[in-house]
Amino acid sequence: MEHVSTTTLIIILIGMIFASAYFSGTETSMMTINRYRLRHAAKQGNRSAKRVEKLLQRPDRLISLVLIGNNLINIVASALATIVGMRLYGDAGVAIATGVLTFVILIFAEVLPKSIAALYPERFAYPSSVLLSPLQKIMLPVVWFF
Repeated sequence: MEHVSTTTLIIILIGMIFASAYFSGTETSMMTINRYRLRHAAKQGNRSAKRVEKLLQRPDRLISLVLIGNNLINIVASALATIVGMRLYGDAGVAIATGVLTFVILIFAEVLPKSIAALYPERFAYPSSVLLSPLQKIMLPVVWFF
């Protein structure tokens, strides 16, 4: 990581925070979506609703996928934040990075996306199904293990 610029690491870190927010919001939206409206939309031919229905046929796999994805992303974000913190503030950067990243993840990658997804589950779940469907197939061996 020494040859990667600090700016690049910060950009990747911001991307990780957005990805964490995506997984957090997806988890909430998939679990709070109105099943009757979902079924009706699927019967009307809505492809996104059909994908969400298929994902929700095995909620255990879906939750495992989302939690594994979110944890992996948060681990990478933590490592990147530590590197950035040490580059900018030396040894004290570890503590600074830990504190700042904890706050940022808690507010912007957990609470906020989950609150929005709970209010608008269809708006969050339908687009999320486009990524989650193939991701679930790719990650099936890992998800199956857990």
